[in-house]
Amino acid sequence: MVVAADGQHDPVSSTVILQLDLLFRGGAIGLLMLAAVVFARSPASLPSRFGLALTLCTVVGTLAGLPHAPTAFDPLLDMSSSAAIPLFWLFARAWFDDAFRPKPIDMALAAAFLGCTLYVSLQGRGLAAPIRGLDIAVYLGGMAFAIHAQWLAWRNRQGDLVEARRQARTIFVVSIGLIILWLLGSEIVGRATGELAVSGMTAAAGLFMGTFVISALLFGLRHPEVFLSTDATPVVGEVPAVAAPEPLDVGLGQSLAAMMTQDRAYRDPNLTIGMIAARVETPEYRVRRHINGGLGYRNVSDYLNEHRIAEVRSALADPSQKDVPILTIAMDAGFGSLVMFNRVFKDRLGETPSAFRRRHLDG
Repeated sequence: MVVAADGQHDPVSSTVILQLDLLFRGGAIGLLMLAAVVFARSPASLPSRFGLALTLCTVVGTLAGLPHAPTAFDPLLDMSSSAAIPLFWLFARAWFDDAFRPKPIDMALAAAFLGCTLYVSLQGRGLAAPIRGLDIAVYLGGMAFAIHAQWLAWRNRQGDLVEARRQARTIFVVSIGLIILWLLGSEIVGRATGELAVSGMTAAAGLFMGTFVISALLFGLRHPEVFLSTDATPVVGEVPAVAAPEPLDVGLGQSLAAMMTQDRAYRDPNLTIGMIAARVETPEYRVRRHINGGLGYRNVSDYLNEHRIAEVRSALADPSQKDVPILTIAMDAGFGSLVMFNRVFKDRLGETPSAFRRRHLDG
């Protein structure tokens, strides 16, 4: 609430703040509904499903932030709006990592956050015993979700071969991350200063800007290419192809094939797309387009791991190498860690390396 110089509340300023709040929230809701339509019409995929849930929960949170008389449903509304934070985390991970599948620990973290949010809401209404510092822990947890999502999106940007998605990463990291931190920060400042009306209007402005950015991104992307359909999930050993493969550059293809099959460059665990381009003496953007648009790989790791897995399969099925430890074979093939190797191997072949070796050697 705005206070005038004589210590009285300024009704004009309060009305302006309320009108701005309604204006920002109305605009955000309109953009969110458009984004929900985009996600609903996109190919069925984890990113589109998480994105749809994210936009709907954000709509609930936007409506719940409007001035209204307290009701018994307010704690549930608070929890629904807070669900947007872990959903944003899951959406970002699914969008920028085609291999991402939520694990029990991921769902447990999201559930714990929502449980704490619900308790804080009940606590604020006098319906639960107070736990000191729990509200601050919830804010810090929300920031941790946002920062982790940003870090993951930024970390793997160089290896992303889907050009539209790779360009979206920078915008996503810089703008959306700042907006989320702004939303959390404005609420913290509002609670600390007591200026809840001003902080609410500020949060609404941040929400509007965030929805504008994400809507602009969504409408500018080629969705069948960016959101990989779950219906197109490859069978064991296959690589997902892009919707419209580009013509192969024969000369570049021969250079890359020689680099992988003869030189076995994939054995270098630190090999990057820049290093590949330098070795074949071709501009990086052309190498990216060839591996993605011509060969159908969505990131550099998939491309390199295909060659690594082929070498590992051959070694595990070779009776002369039956005494060579699986870890040695994996490291020699270029895998940087045993955990990564086991995950990639099982995802591609549907069984563990030891089971694969046992089945082939026993046979």
